[in-house]
Amino acid sequence: MAQSNLAYDLERFEQHTPVQQQKPAISVRRERSIHPAKILLVAVLALLMGCSLLYGRVIITELNEEINAAATQLDILNAEQVRMQTELDGKMSLKAIEETAIGEYGMVKPDGSQVSYVQVTKESKLETITKEEGFFQKIADFIQSLLG
Repeated sequence: MAQSNLAYDLERFEQHTPVQQQKPAISVRRERSIHPAKILLVAVLALLMGCSLLYGRVIITELNEEINAAATQLDILNAEQVRMQTELDGKMSLKAIEETAIGEYGMVKPDGSQVSYVQVTKESKLETITKEEGFFQKIADFIQSLLG
């Protein structure tokens, strides 16, 4: 036997099954189509929410302005009240009253000859006796006044 350098071809003994060529898997995703009415509805809702937030801010700003104006008016009135109270206290002082009495009304301070003292020895009491009428007596008196 002659030796050969040839290797055994084992592929000859294998069963060949036809190999299908695999196509590259391209996944075709069916994208959901969003209906234009839904998009429009969401846009309108977002616009309405934005407008309502803006309107709320406008109302809050207007109310804050009113509060600030009222607070300013209150401060002005409080300052006026303090000024008037100070003026009243100045006019009600004893010195001012005395000057007015002497200047405008011609009054003078009393001297010793104009003062007279009265001495009371016993306390004077005035007592009255009143008869209290009851409810039914008042009704009877009213009816009598109507009749007679």
